Amino acid sequence: MGTQLFDQLIGDVPPSSVDVTAIVRREKRRSAIRWITGVATAVVALSVTTAIGLSMTSSTGTSSPPTAAGGSSPAGTTPDTRFALVAYNEESAAASAKRLGAALDAAFRKEAPGARWISDPEVPGQAGPDGQPPKLSYKVVDGASKKSQELFSGDSGVLNEGRKGSLHLGVNAIDGLGEDGTPQRKAGTCPPSGRECKAGTAPNGAPTIVLSMAFDQGRVYTAEVALPDGRALRITVNNTFGAGGDGAARQATPLTSAQALAIAVDVASHIKA
Repeated sequence: MGTQLFDQLIGDVPPSSVDVTAIVRREKRRSAIRWITGVATAVVALSVTTAIGLSMTSSTGTSSPPTAAGGSSPAGTTPDTRFALVAYNEESAAASAKRLGAALDAAFRKEAPGARWISDPEVPGQAGPDGQPPKLSYKVVDGASKKSQELFSGDSGVLNEGRKGSLHLGVNAIDGLGEDGTPQRKAGTCPPSGRECKAGTAPNGAPTIVLSMAFDQGRVYTAEVALPDGRALRITVNNTFGAGGDGAARQATPLTSAQALAIAVDVASHIKA
């Protein structure tokens, strides 16, 4: 459902130069002197070590904890927890889909606190109970093939303040040529159509757009954010639910266009190139 509706909206070590033999001969001649010097050095080192140990001990006799070497972030900085969306093989694609799904669920709960996931009979294979986020599917791709295909996608029903509808997440490559050889627009730019489209910019500088479309009693909002690698992440919400008698369109979507955009921007902020 979400994909179809969106399609309507977007038509080596160098040799050593050290003379080892000469060094050994010279060292043997100085053995007595070196022995004396070594003893004196050991005494000085012991004194210095003792002094350092005392200076690191507090008044209660507890030593200061050592600082972890390597891997720690400088004080005042936040570790980078972003992830890359890769689909080179089954394992990497499944891992990316899992992290993307978790980011979607967190963004949904943050930006639409009153809304919840519900099972939508129109979503194929959706068997989870209400309250479960959509399980994202994925496609394994190699290189730049199938640029217009959705690499990651997922759908779910949404309930918010009595309003039912559905939400679709999709990630695909927009820039370049599509499967039919026609040029594709850049992610985050409005398509060349007369449909309502509003361009903007995310807090991190990524281009965004919000597309709107109304038909009969239906209404669709698609929020799109350009990802660092040039692909597009989209969140589409509409006011239709179910394939049977419950499928009549409502007057309002369960989420607003602003909420759809906020969710898309939030999810995109977790993704790196």
